[in-house]
Amino acid sequence: MRTVLTLLLASASLASATTLEVLRVFQPLSLHGTDVDHEFKGEAIQARIFARPMVLSGAMPENLVLAVATPHQMPATFNYDVNECNLLTLFQIELSGIMSNSGELKVVFNLTKMHAPEGIELPIRTVLGLSIQALKETLEDYHHPENKPLKVKILIEGTTHKNQSLRDLNGGFIVKG
Repeated sequence: MRTVLTLLLASASLASATTLEVLRVFQPLSLHGTDVDHEFKGEAIQARIFARPMVLSGAMPENLVLAVATPHQMPATFNYDVNECNLLTLFQIELSGIMSNSGELKVVFNLTKMHAPEGIELPIRTVLGLSIQALKETLEDYHHPENKPLKVKILIEGTTHKNQSLRDLNGGFIVKG
């Protein structure tokens, strides 16, 4: 009886175990409040893609998609008090990812709640371009060469009549690892 109870308790603790991974996540960050510009597609902008380590668990690569949009406050040693730098958070663009039965990762950038924050002069097309590139770099860093290529479909949703031209960013890419 004691053996059965011990085995039951041991299996119960294993059932609730979660795998925690430390992964590199790339994010589109605003450089507002700094004296730095970065070139993106031939244009000097106050934004750049940076990588940071994050502890993630759960469904992958879906949670990697969510991680690209997590809030980010850059640490500083002197005179920099910007509370948020992630462009997706600043512009209130929602990001989601779902894996289809066919193995395709569908990523949606939802612009329904989007608004341009005060003090950040970046076109939304640039914000989305940086965000798609950050997503691609995150997935490429995670994807292992021994796995089959991952097809990623990008959808821009929640556009208005005024910004419906952003739908031309719909498309995708293949991650080979």
